Amino acid sequence: MALRSFAFALIALPLAACGTGQQDPLVTAVRTIAGGVTGGTAAAPGPQLTAATVPPSLLAQVQGPLILVETSDLGGTSLLTQVGRNGPDTTWRSPEGWGVTLGEAGLLRSTRGLGFDLMATDVRATAASLGQRRAGPVDRAMVHVDGEGQEVRVIYRCALTHDGQESVTIAGSSRTLTRMTETCRSDAGSLQNVYWLDGSGRAVRSRQWVSPEVGHMQITALRG
Repeated sequence: MALRSFAFALIALPLAACGTGQQDPLVTAVRTIAGGVTGGTAAAPGPQLTAATVPPSLLAQVQGPLILVETSDLGGTSLLTQVGRNGPDTTWRSPEGWGVTLGEAGLLRSTRGLGFDLMATDVRATAASLGQRRAGPVDRAMVHVDGEGQEVRVIYRCALTHDGQESVTIAGSSRTLTRMTETCRSDAGSLQNVYWLDGSGRAVRSRQWVSPEVGHMQITALRG
């Protein structure tokens, strides 16, 4: 795929529903249940709520797909419920009203409500390689918002490496997943994403870069 097609074929990823997160019954339930389990809130329950330590009792009380997003650079953790789907893209909302869109293989496509958001990214090449657990070169384009509210498009040249099998604990249960690392470079700088894949090539857990200001998100699929 020509690189210029990345820059002009980025799909707008609406997260309009995120603004009404406080009224969504499922999102409200997640906030209430998580607060009861941790003694805090779903937005900032403290270090006790991680992908490894999410109580199975919490999962039993919440119906439908659920992911946990840990933003280490921002110091927050939140449970997100699925609120929309458009082809391979799924939109997720937090109790606080911010959201993410995940595309093929569970790759981050966009964020909304974080300030310095990832507006869009083309992850088709990476998703295809992850689906086959194939190492090698991939390219991606990313669109961010700068400090003046202007969209900035950057094309990254990336390489995927196969790191082997790794045991990962999710909600108290251990799983053996395939780890792959994506290292990207451009004139604007460099970034690195890490994916832990199941047998179908889907990222059950991942550490994906959002923007210089937000840093990385660790995204874990608690229930698909």
